[in-house]
Amino acid sequence: MSKEEFESALEVMRGLDVESRKKIFTTLRRERQVEEEAAREELRMLPNAHWSKAHVLRRIPNPTGEAYEQKILMPEFTFVGTANQPDFGEVLLTFYPKQWTIELKSLKQYKDAFRDSMASYERLANVMYEDLMSVYDPIRLRVMMRLRPRGGISSCLTIDSDWSIRGGNEQFSDWQNNTDRFGFEVSGAVRL
Repeated sequence: MSKEEFESALEVMRGLDVESRKKIFTTLRRERQVEEEAAREELRMLPNAHWSKAHVLRRIPNPTGEAYEQKILMPEFTFVGTANQPDFGEVLLTFYPKQWTIELKSLKQYKDAFRDSMASYERLANVMYEDLMSVYDPIRLRVMMRLRPRGGISSCLTIDSDWSIRGGNEQFSDWQNNTDRFGFEVSGAVRL
């Protein structure tokens, strides 16, 4: 819209009575809400691969054949939520490597690559899980994502490759007694 067209439309609006202007703004708001909902629905239908950033991840050979657990905390995870508002949280990975282990520099670049991604945290937790499983093929991977409170509610989502529902054998039982813990000392939502 040119400046002249804008000024002309503005002049027409100014010439209307208050009730007519309210009606126009209400109609425009409804139309915008319908468009935004259609865009969200379109995103919802896309597969997880649409958000994948697996190409950023690098792997290095596991330096030992011995079993060990690696916990990686990402205290600053940022993305654009489905309401087109920034969301903030933290991610904890529990990783049992097989042949490959995580190169931490690429993991930092990977988490930062989601900053402009508009998706729900449930979607992103699943995308991260799938990306990490495909790149590293670990013995076990547990992804926990905890979001900062919004409206007085915080949320934590967990995915564990050991769960039978995820194709695992449920050979590890550590998760059974700490479903509400984040893997470190629990200090409540204030820590976020």
